[in-house]
Amino acid sequence: MDLTGLLLLVVTAVPIFTRTDSIQMNIIFKKHPALVALLAAVLCCQPVTAEESMDKMWGDSSVVSGVEASERAALFRDGNYGMFIHWGLYSHLGGKWQDQTFYGIGEWIKRQMKISDADYKGIAKDFNPSEFDAQAIVATAKAAGMKYIVITSKHHEGFAMFDSAHPFNIVDTTPFARDPMKELADACHAAGLGFGFYYSHNQDWTSPGAKGGAERNPDGSQATFERYFREKCYPQVKEICTNYGPLSFVWFDTPGSMPKQFVSELVDLVRETQPNAMLCSRVGHGMGDYESLGDMEVPLRNHKGLWESCDTTNDSWSYAWYDQNWKDAKTILHRLIGTVGRGGTYLLNVGPDGKGRVPAPAAKYLVEAGQWLEKFPAVVYSAGSSPWGMAMPWGDITTQGDRLNLVVFEWPQDQRIYLSGLQTPIESAALRTDSGKMLPLQWTQQGTWVAIEGGALTTAQTSGLASVIELQLKGAPAVVATLGVHPNMPTPLPAIFARVDAATQKRIGWMEKFGEWKHVTQVGEWQEGATVTWEVDVAAAGDYHLELTYRGVGRPVWAIETDEGTTLQNQQAGTSGYHTYPFGILHFATPGKHSITVSLVEGDPELTSLKSIGLAPVN
Repeated sequence: MDLTGLLLLVVTAVPIFTRTDSIQMNIIFKKHPALVALLAAVLCCQPVTAEESMDKMWGDSSVVSGVEASERAALFRDGNYGMFIHWGLYSHLGGKWQDQTFYGIGEWIKRQMKISDADYKGIAKDFNPSEFDAQAIVATAKAAGMKYIVITSKHHEGFAMFDSAHPFNIVDTTPFARDPMKELADACHAAGLGFGFYYSHNQDWTSPGAKGGAERNPDGSQATFERYFREKCYPQVKEICTNYGPLSFVWFDTPGSMPKQFVSELVDLVRETQPNAMLCSRVGHGMGDYESLGDMEVPLRNHKGLWESCDTTNDSWSYAWYDQNWKDAKTILHRLIGTVGRGGTYLLNVGPDGKGRVPAPAAKYLVEAGQWLEKFPAVVYSAGSSPWGMAMPWGDITTQGDRLNLVVFEWPQDQRIYLSGLQTPIESAALRTDSGKMLPLQWTQQGTWVAIEGGALTTAQTSGLASVIELQLKGAPAVVATLGVHPNMPTPLPAIFARVDAATQKRIGWMEKFGEWKHVTQVGEWQEGATVTWEVDVAAAGDYHLELTYRGVGRPVWAIETDEGTTLQNQQAGTSGYHTYPFGILHFATPGKHSITVSLVEGDPELTSLKSIGLAPVN
């Protein structure tokens, strides 16, 4: 096979490799060392194979209209924060099969390690989550500030974590012999938390006829999706919708090419049995109530409608013994408030182990973040999105009517917080302390910018998870949402906010590790004369360090030009992944509105993409 054939083989393969696959790839690379460079070049600019395949699996992200103002949407719309739980037979394996560690998506271990149906079903006899405590999980969720729980009733593996008529379930096949879903549902209802089920309706790897299941029934006859649907899927969805009290959510997943007829039947079933339940868009065919973005995706710009970002406390959805990359409390808050600030709801996952225990570090950081939320609830609950449509270099913004909540994660050295383009006059500004005390702050108008003077009042607040400044406005917030270049801290300028000419601005995603998704809007496919231009509002004239974040082969040459005629041009190193390189010092002779234009002078136009630029004042 030639290099082209090998390359096509690699880039069109399933994007999640097993250990065996990795060994095979190493053999190929040793035989064909030129392939390494070629593959790196292609993947560095086209990591979309996985994303495109997953986009198809996640289905149509459009949703039904008119739901946002409904009563059943209130918990989702105003709660803004819930707990996701991935738990199943895969949790008992914990990322390991037959003494081999599977470094991948934990709940996909059956498929990726090619475990036979018989072997996988045999795992159930050893699955005994004797330390499962529904009350403790609910207590953790409440202490974290979460308003509801959604848990996997059946994932792609096909194992029901509830008492089901279908025999492959936790009650009938395990020593545990209890229904943990019933216990958790009851605990949520008693504690006043919303409760919902995840159910994989299209994929079922241990059921013939389902997506990923065997093509033949045990008797040798041809398996069909309809038989799987009639005998397992529909009856089980009816069970979870009728046996566990009121549900706030039914969270279907990966509809892929599932025929609309079957999706319609499930939607009708949910509407009939659980009229107050919200359906996420992954039910398929545009029949959901709210949009679920790509896994682990917190968008950079405001997103319209009802939508959700589902994320994890570490890198893996389900428990994996090796995954200790926990999000600390500050990171959790940053991503939560970033989601709310963009107009969404944050669903954060934990993966209990085979004993049913939520990993201690996950619980610890969730509770620490919850303690902060208890002091500053208005930042998240019933909060609106930022009128700027984006995060700030120092943090983020949410709204409560005529009030702005400025959440400061990183204080500038001069203790000044800058806002560009605020049109509504400020009535008052105050720092809300941990005790709830309001410390008045001063503000000044500097051209199109407002500078809020923290000074000595904020010094003691810089060491906490985040500080909250409340700006009471004299009316609804009106903003000219120009990108502001801050005078006292680095300002990132992502490509998603740029004007693009003769090039392609496209959202891409890729799976980096453990099932961890990365998402970015980048500019590539450069044509002759292509430019990327940011319109900015510079708070202060002067010198700024300029950096570029890009990837590309060889040694690309970039040119940067401002509307004042300043030009920087230089050759940079190639990089297989997005990397940030310092580029030079950019001078602005005057404050105010300016343009910054980037072009690719030399380099492969197909294999070079620009993610962002950044400006930092020269101190």
